[in-house]
Amino acid sequence: QLFYLSLMGGGFILYYMHCLPHIPNTRLSAWHRLSSYAAMLGGFVIFFLASFCDPGTVTSANLHRFSTVHFDNVIYKPKMCTTCMLPRPARSKHCVICNKCVARFDHHCPWLNSCVGERNYRLFLLFLIYHSVLCFYSFFIHVQITMSLAIDTYQLHDAYYLDAAGRRQSVSALQAFQYLFMRHNIVVAIGIFCLVLAFALFGFWAYHMYLISRGTTTNETFKWQDLRAEFKRAQPAGERGASVRVPVNTYNKGFLRNLSEVLYPLSLRPTAGFADARRHGGAMIHFPATASSVECDGGAEDEPEHIDAAHAQPESAHPHQE
Repeated sequence: QLFYLSLMGGGFILYYMHCLPHIPNTRLSAWHRLSSYAAMLGGFVIFFLASFCDPGTVTSANLHRFSTVHFDNVIYKPKMCTTCMLPRPARSKHCVICNKCVARFDHHCPWLNSCVGERNYRLFLLFLIYHSVLCFYSFFIHVQITMSLAIDTYQLHDAYYLDAAGRRQSVSALQAFQYLFMRHNIVVAIGIFCLVLAFALFGFWAYHMYLISRGTTTNETFKWQDLRAEFKRAQPAGERGASVRVPVNTYNKGFLRNLSEVLYPLSLRPTAGFADARRHGGAMIHFPATASSVECDGGAEDEPEHIDAAHAQPESAHPHQE
């Protein structure tokens, strides 16, 4: 959080000192002075919402709300968290940094200093795409300021120099850029940095949209990788290296339904207590659970479940192949 605040605050101070004095100009109206303040304020608001919103902390009071997701018995099986002393719902994980179980755990985000889970995943996506657009907008402003300085202020398109023979030579684009960088290095540097950051943030957002389309999370991608590795190790010696079939991801319900569960989390929808949880196969039959009915797992070290490739039979109808 401090790194984000330092980066955004320091960047805006540099923008205020070196870039804002060049607005308005022939290419940017005075409206952009106000819009830059509004855009930065919006970024801070979204950041604080994503940072301090509950990611989906599982407690005894709300366990029934997070238990409407079924156990697929492939990457998720009924299990107790001995740190929280609670049955752990499917798709949840105990975060060793936050020291709590988080529903539909995706990852722990150092930028937000918080877990990204079922209830703040939508805010995390908004955080990524908003700041990507913000950086693209900042790049646009800095390009317009640079063009105004180059054409309207210094008229570099008409500039020339005399070569060794005394002939006029027009200033090249590279020479014009070098001149502007020497005179206004902060303006040019901020523009380049915003462009790089904009593409990076957009890439992260696109990756998470891809995960949503596949009905999985960052945490679950590692579980599926472990599953494929387990299946490969279980192959006969003569078939090593051949493609393997893994069970279908039953949490993938199609892009629109997956997206709807992100935008309107299941735990926020009306529920009839543990009756709905048992109907969906997401609640343990015995509550509290007994040692014979579920596995016990310490929350401090959430190791991936051991998957028996001999018993986890692949689905033949729609196999994922590698």
